[in-house]
Amino acid sequence: MIGYETFCQVDSRLRQLKKKEDEPFGGLNVIVFGDLLQLPPVKMTPIFDQPLRFLPATHLWRLFGLVELTENMRQQGDTTFVDLLNALRVGELTAQHFQILMSKIMTEEDQVGEFALHKAIRIYPKKAMVAAHNEAVLEYYRHLRVQMYTIKADDTLVNPTRNATNVDINTIVSTDINKTGALPKELVLFVGAKVMLRSNINVETGLVNGAIGTISEIIWPYFRRDQMYDTDIPSVRVDFGRDGIHLIQPRSVQFPALRNYGTIERRMLPLILCWACTAHKMQGCTVDYAVVHLGSELFTKGQAYVALSRVRSLDGLRIDELDCSKLTGKTPCNEDAIKEMERMRQYQMYRAPKQASPLNSLLLHCLSIFSIPFPSSFFIPFSLPIMCLIFSCLCLCLSYMFVHVLDL
Repeated sequence: MIGYETFCQVDSRLRQLKKKEDEPFGGLNVIVFGDLLQLPPVKMTPIFDQPLRFLPATHLWRLFGLVELTENMRQQGDTTFVDLLNALRVGELTAQHFQILMSKIMTEEDQVGEFALHKAIRIYPKKAMVAAHNEAVLEYYRHLRVQMYTIKADDTLVNPTRNATNVDINTIVSTDINKTGALPKELVLFVGAKVMLRSNINVETGLVNGAIGTISEIIWPYFRRDQMYDTDIPSVRVDFGRDGIHLIQPRSVQFPALRNYGTIERRMLPLILCWACTAHKMQGCTVDYAVVHLGSELFTKGQAYVALSRVRSLDGLRIDELDCSKLTGKTPCNEDAIKEMERMRQYQMYRAPKQASPLNSLLLHCLSIFSIPFPSSFFIPFSLPIMCLIFSCLCLCLSYMFVHVLDL
């Protein structure tokens, strides 16, 4: 979910591109996709809540009407799970719902099969818990004496400032992956490792930020059979399950060096290890099996709902820790978002058509798609393609993971 601040940056950039400074979004028709009851924007104001500092400007969100989609596609066929999730998202879990959740707590029998340590993905609320689990799985594979390779990013200082002479590049590169173009400094790889893609490569084939797969082959430079130098960065084939097996190659990104020393260019595989992941990174993902942590570490609204709803069915769900107090009453849900949904339903301008019309069919055939890479800092110079100048309709799929733009 993006915040109101980012929404205003989109509006401002489109007004500039279309040269219509007095019209919201430059006069484009904007369709926004998202779920207000999932995770709120990080360090931003909710998209439906205009901060005081933006007054007396137009309240952009209030320009929109509501079309509510009511059919659950991810958990289609599991009505019990759908009912539980619908109750959780609005803070109305019953005793029967809690019994269902209790029945999904991990047992010793679950330690093998699809829910084993190294198989089903673990979904945690905090990064430290994710790192601990990933390290535990690495240790498991080390005991099996699996051949592992440590891949190091290739960092180069480009356009250095005058005071950058003889500076150690390692001291001016951020350790936060969100500030290095989503490329890690170091990565341990081996055939069988579970990884997550951190860049949008090809939306049409499912190669998007957040896609999860398993490494099936490591391809070293110059047709070598093994790693020869510490600086070798291979390509890898990753099995993304339903999305097929794809070749992932190293890519280069540029980002600011620390202390204004210039610009860093990093070349690295856009992958991270992913036997475990935070609920925030999993938003938008779908998996067949997952072990979810619902303990006292839950810290924000919508976190439990997002974590549980990544799984297709109750059969594919296990819970490693359950703190019922974190799911009781309105604790797990965003009451402000619920009120906003009620307001939008009351004043909605449009309703989703129950039957397809010729116009709807035409729209489906006219929509095409491309991806805009969103900086993780959410600072948007928003350099939309020049084709945006001829659009009459802009469609934003709001997601923590990535943003799509549909042109009509």
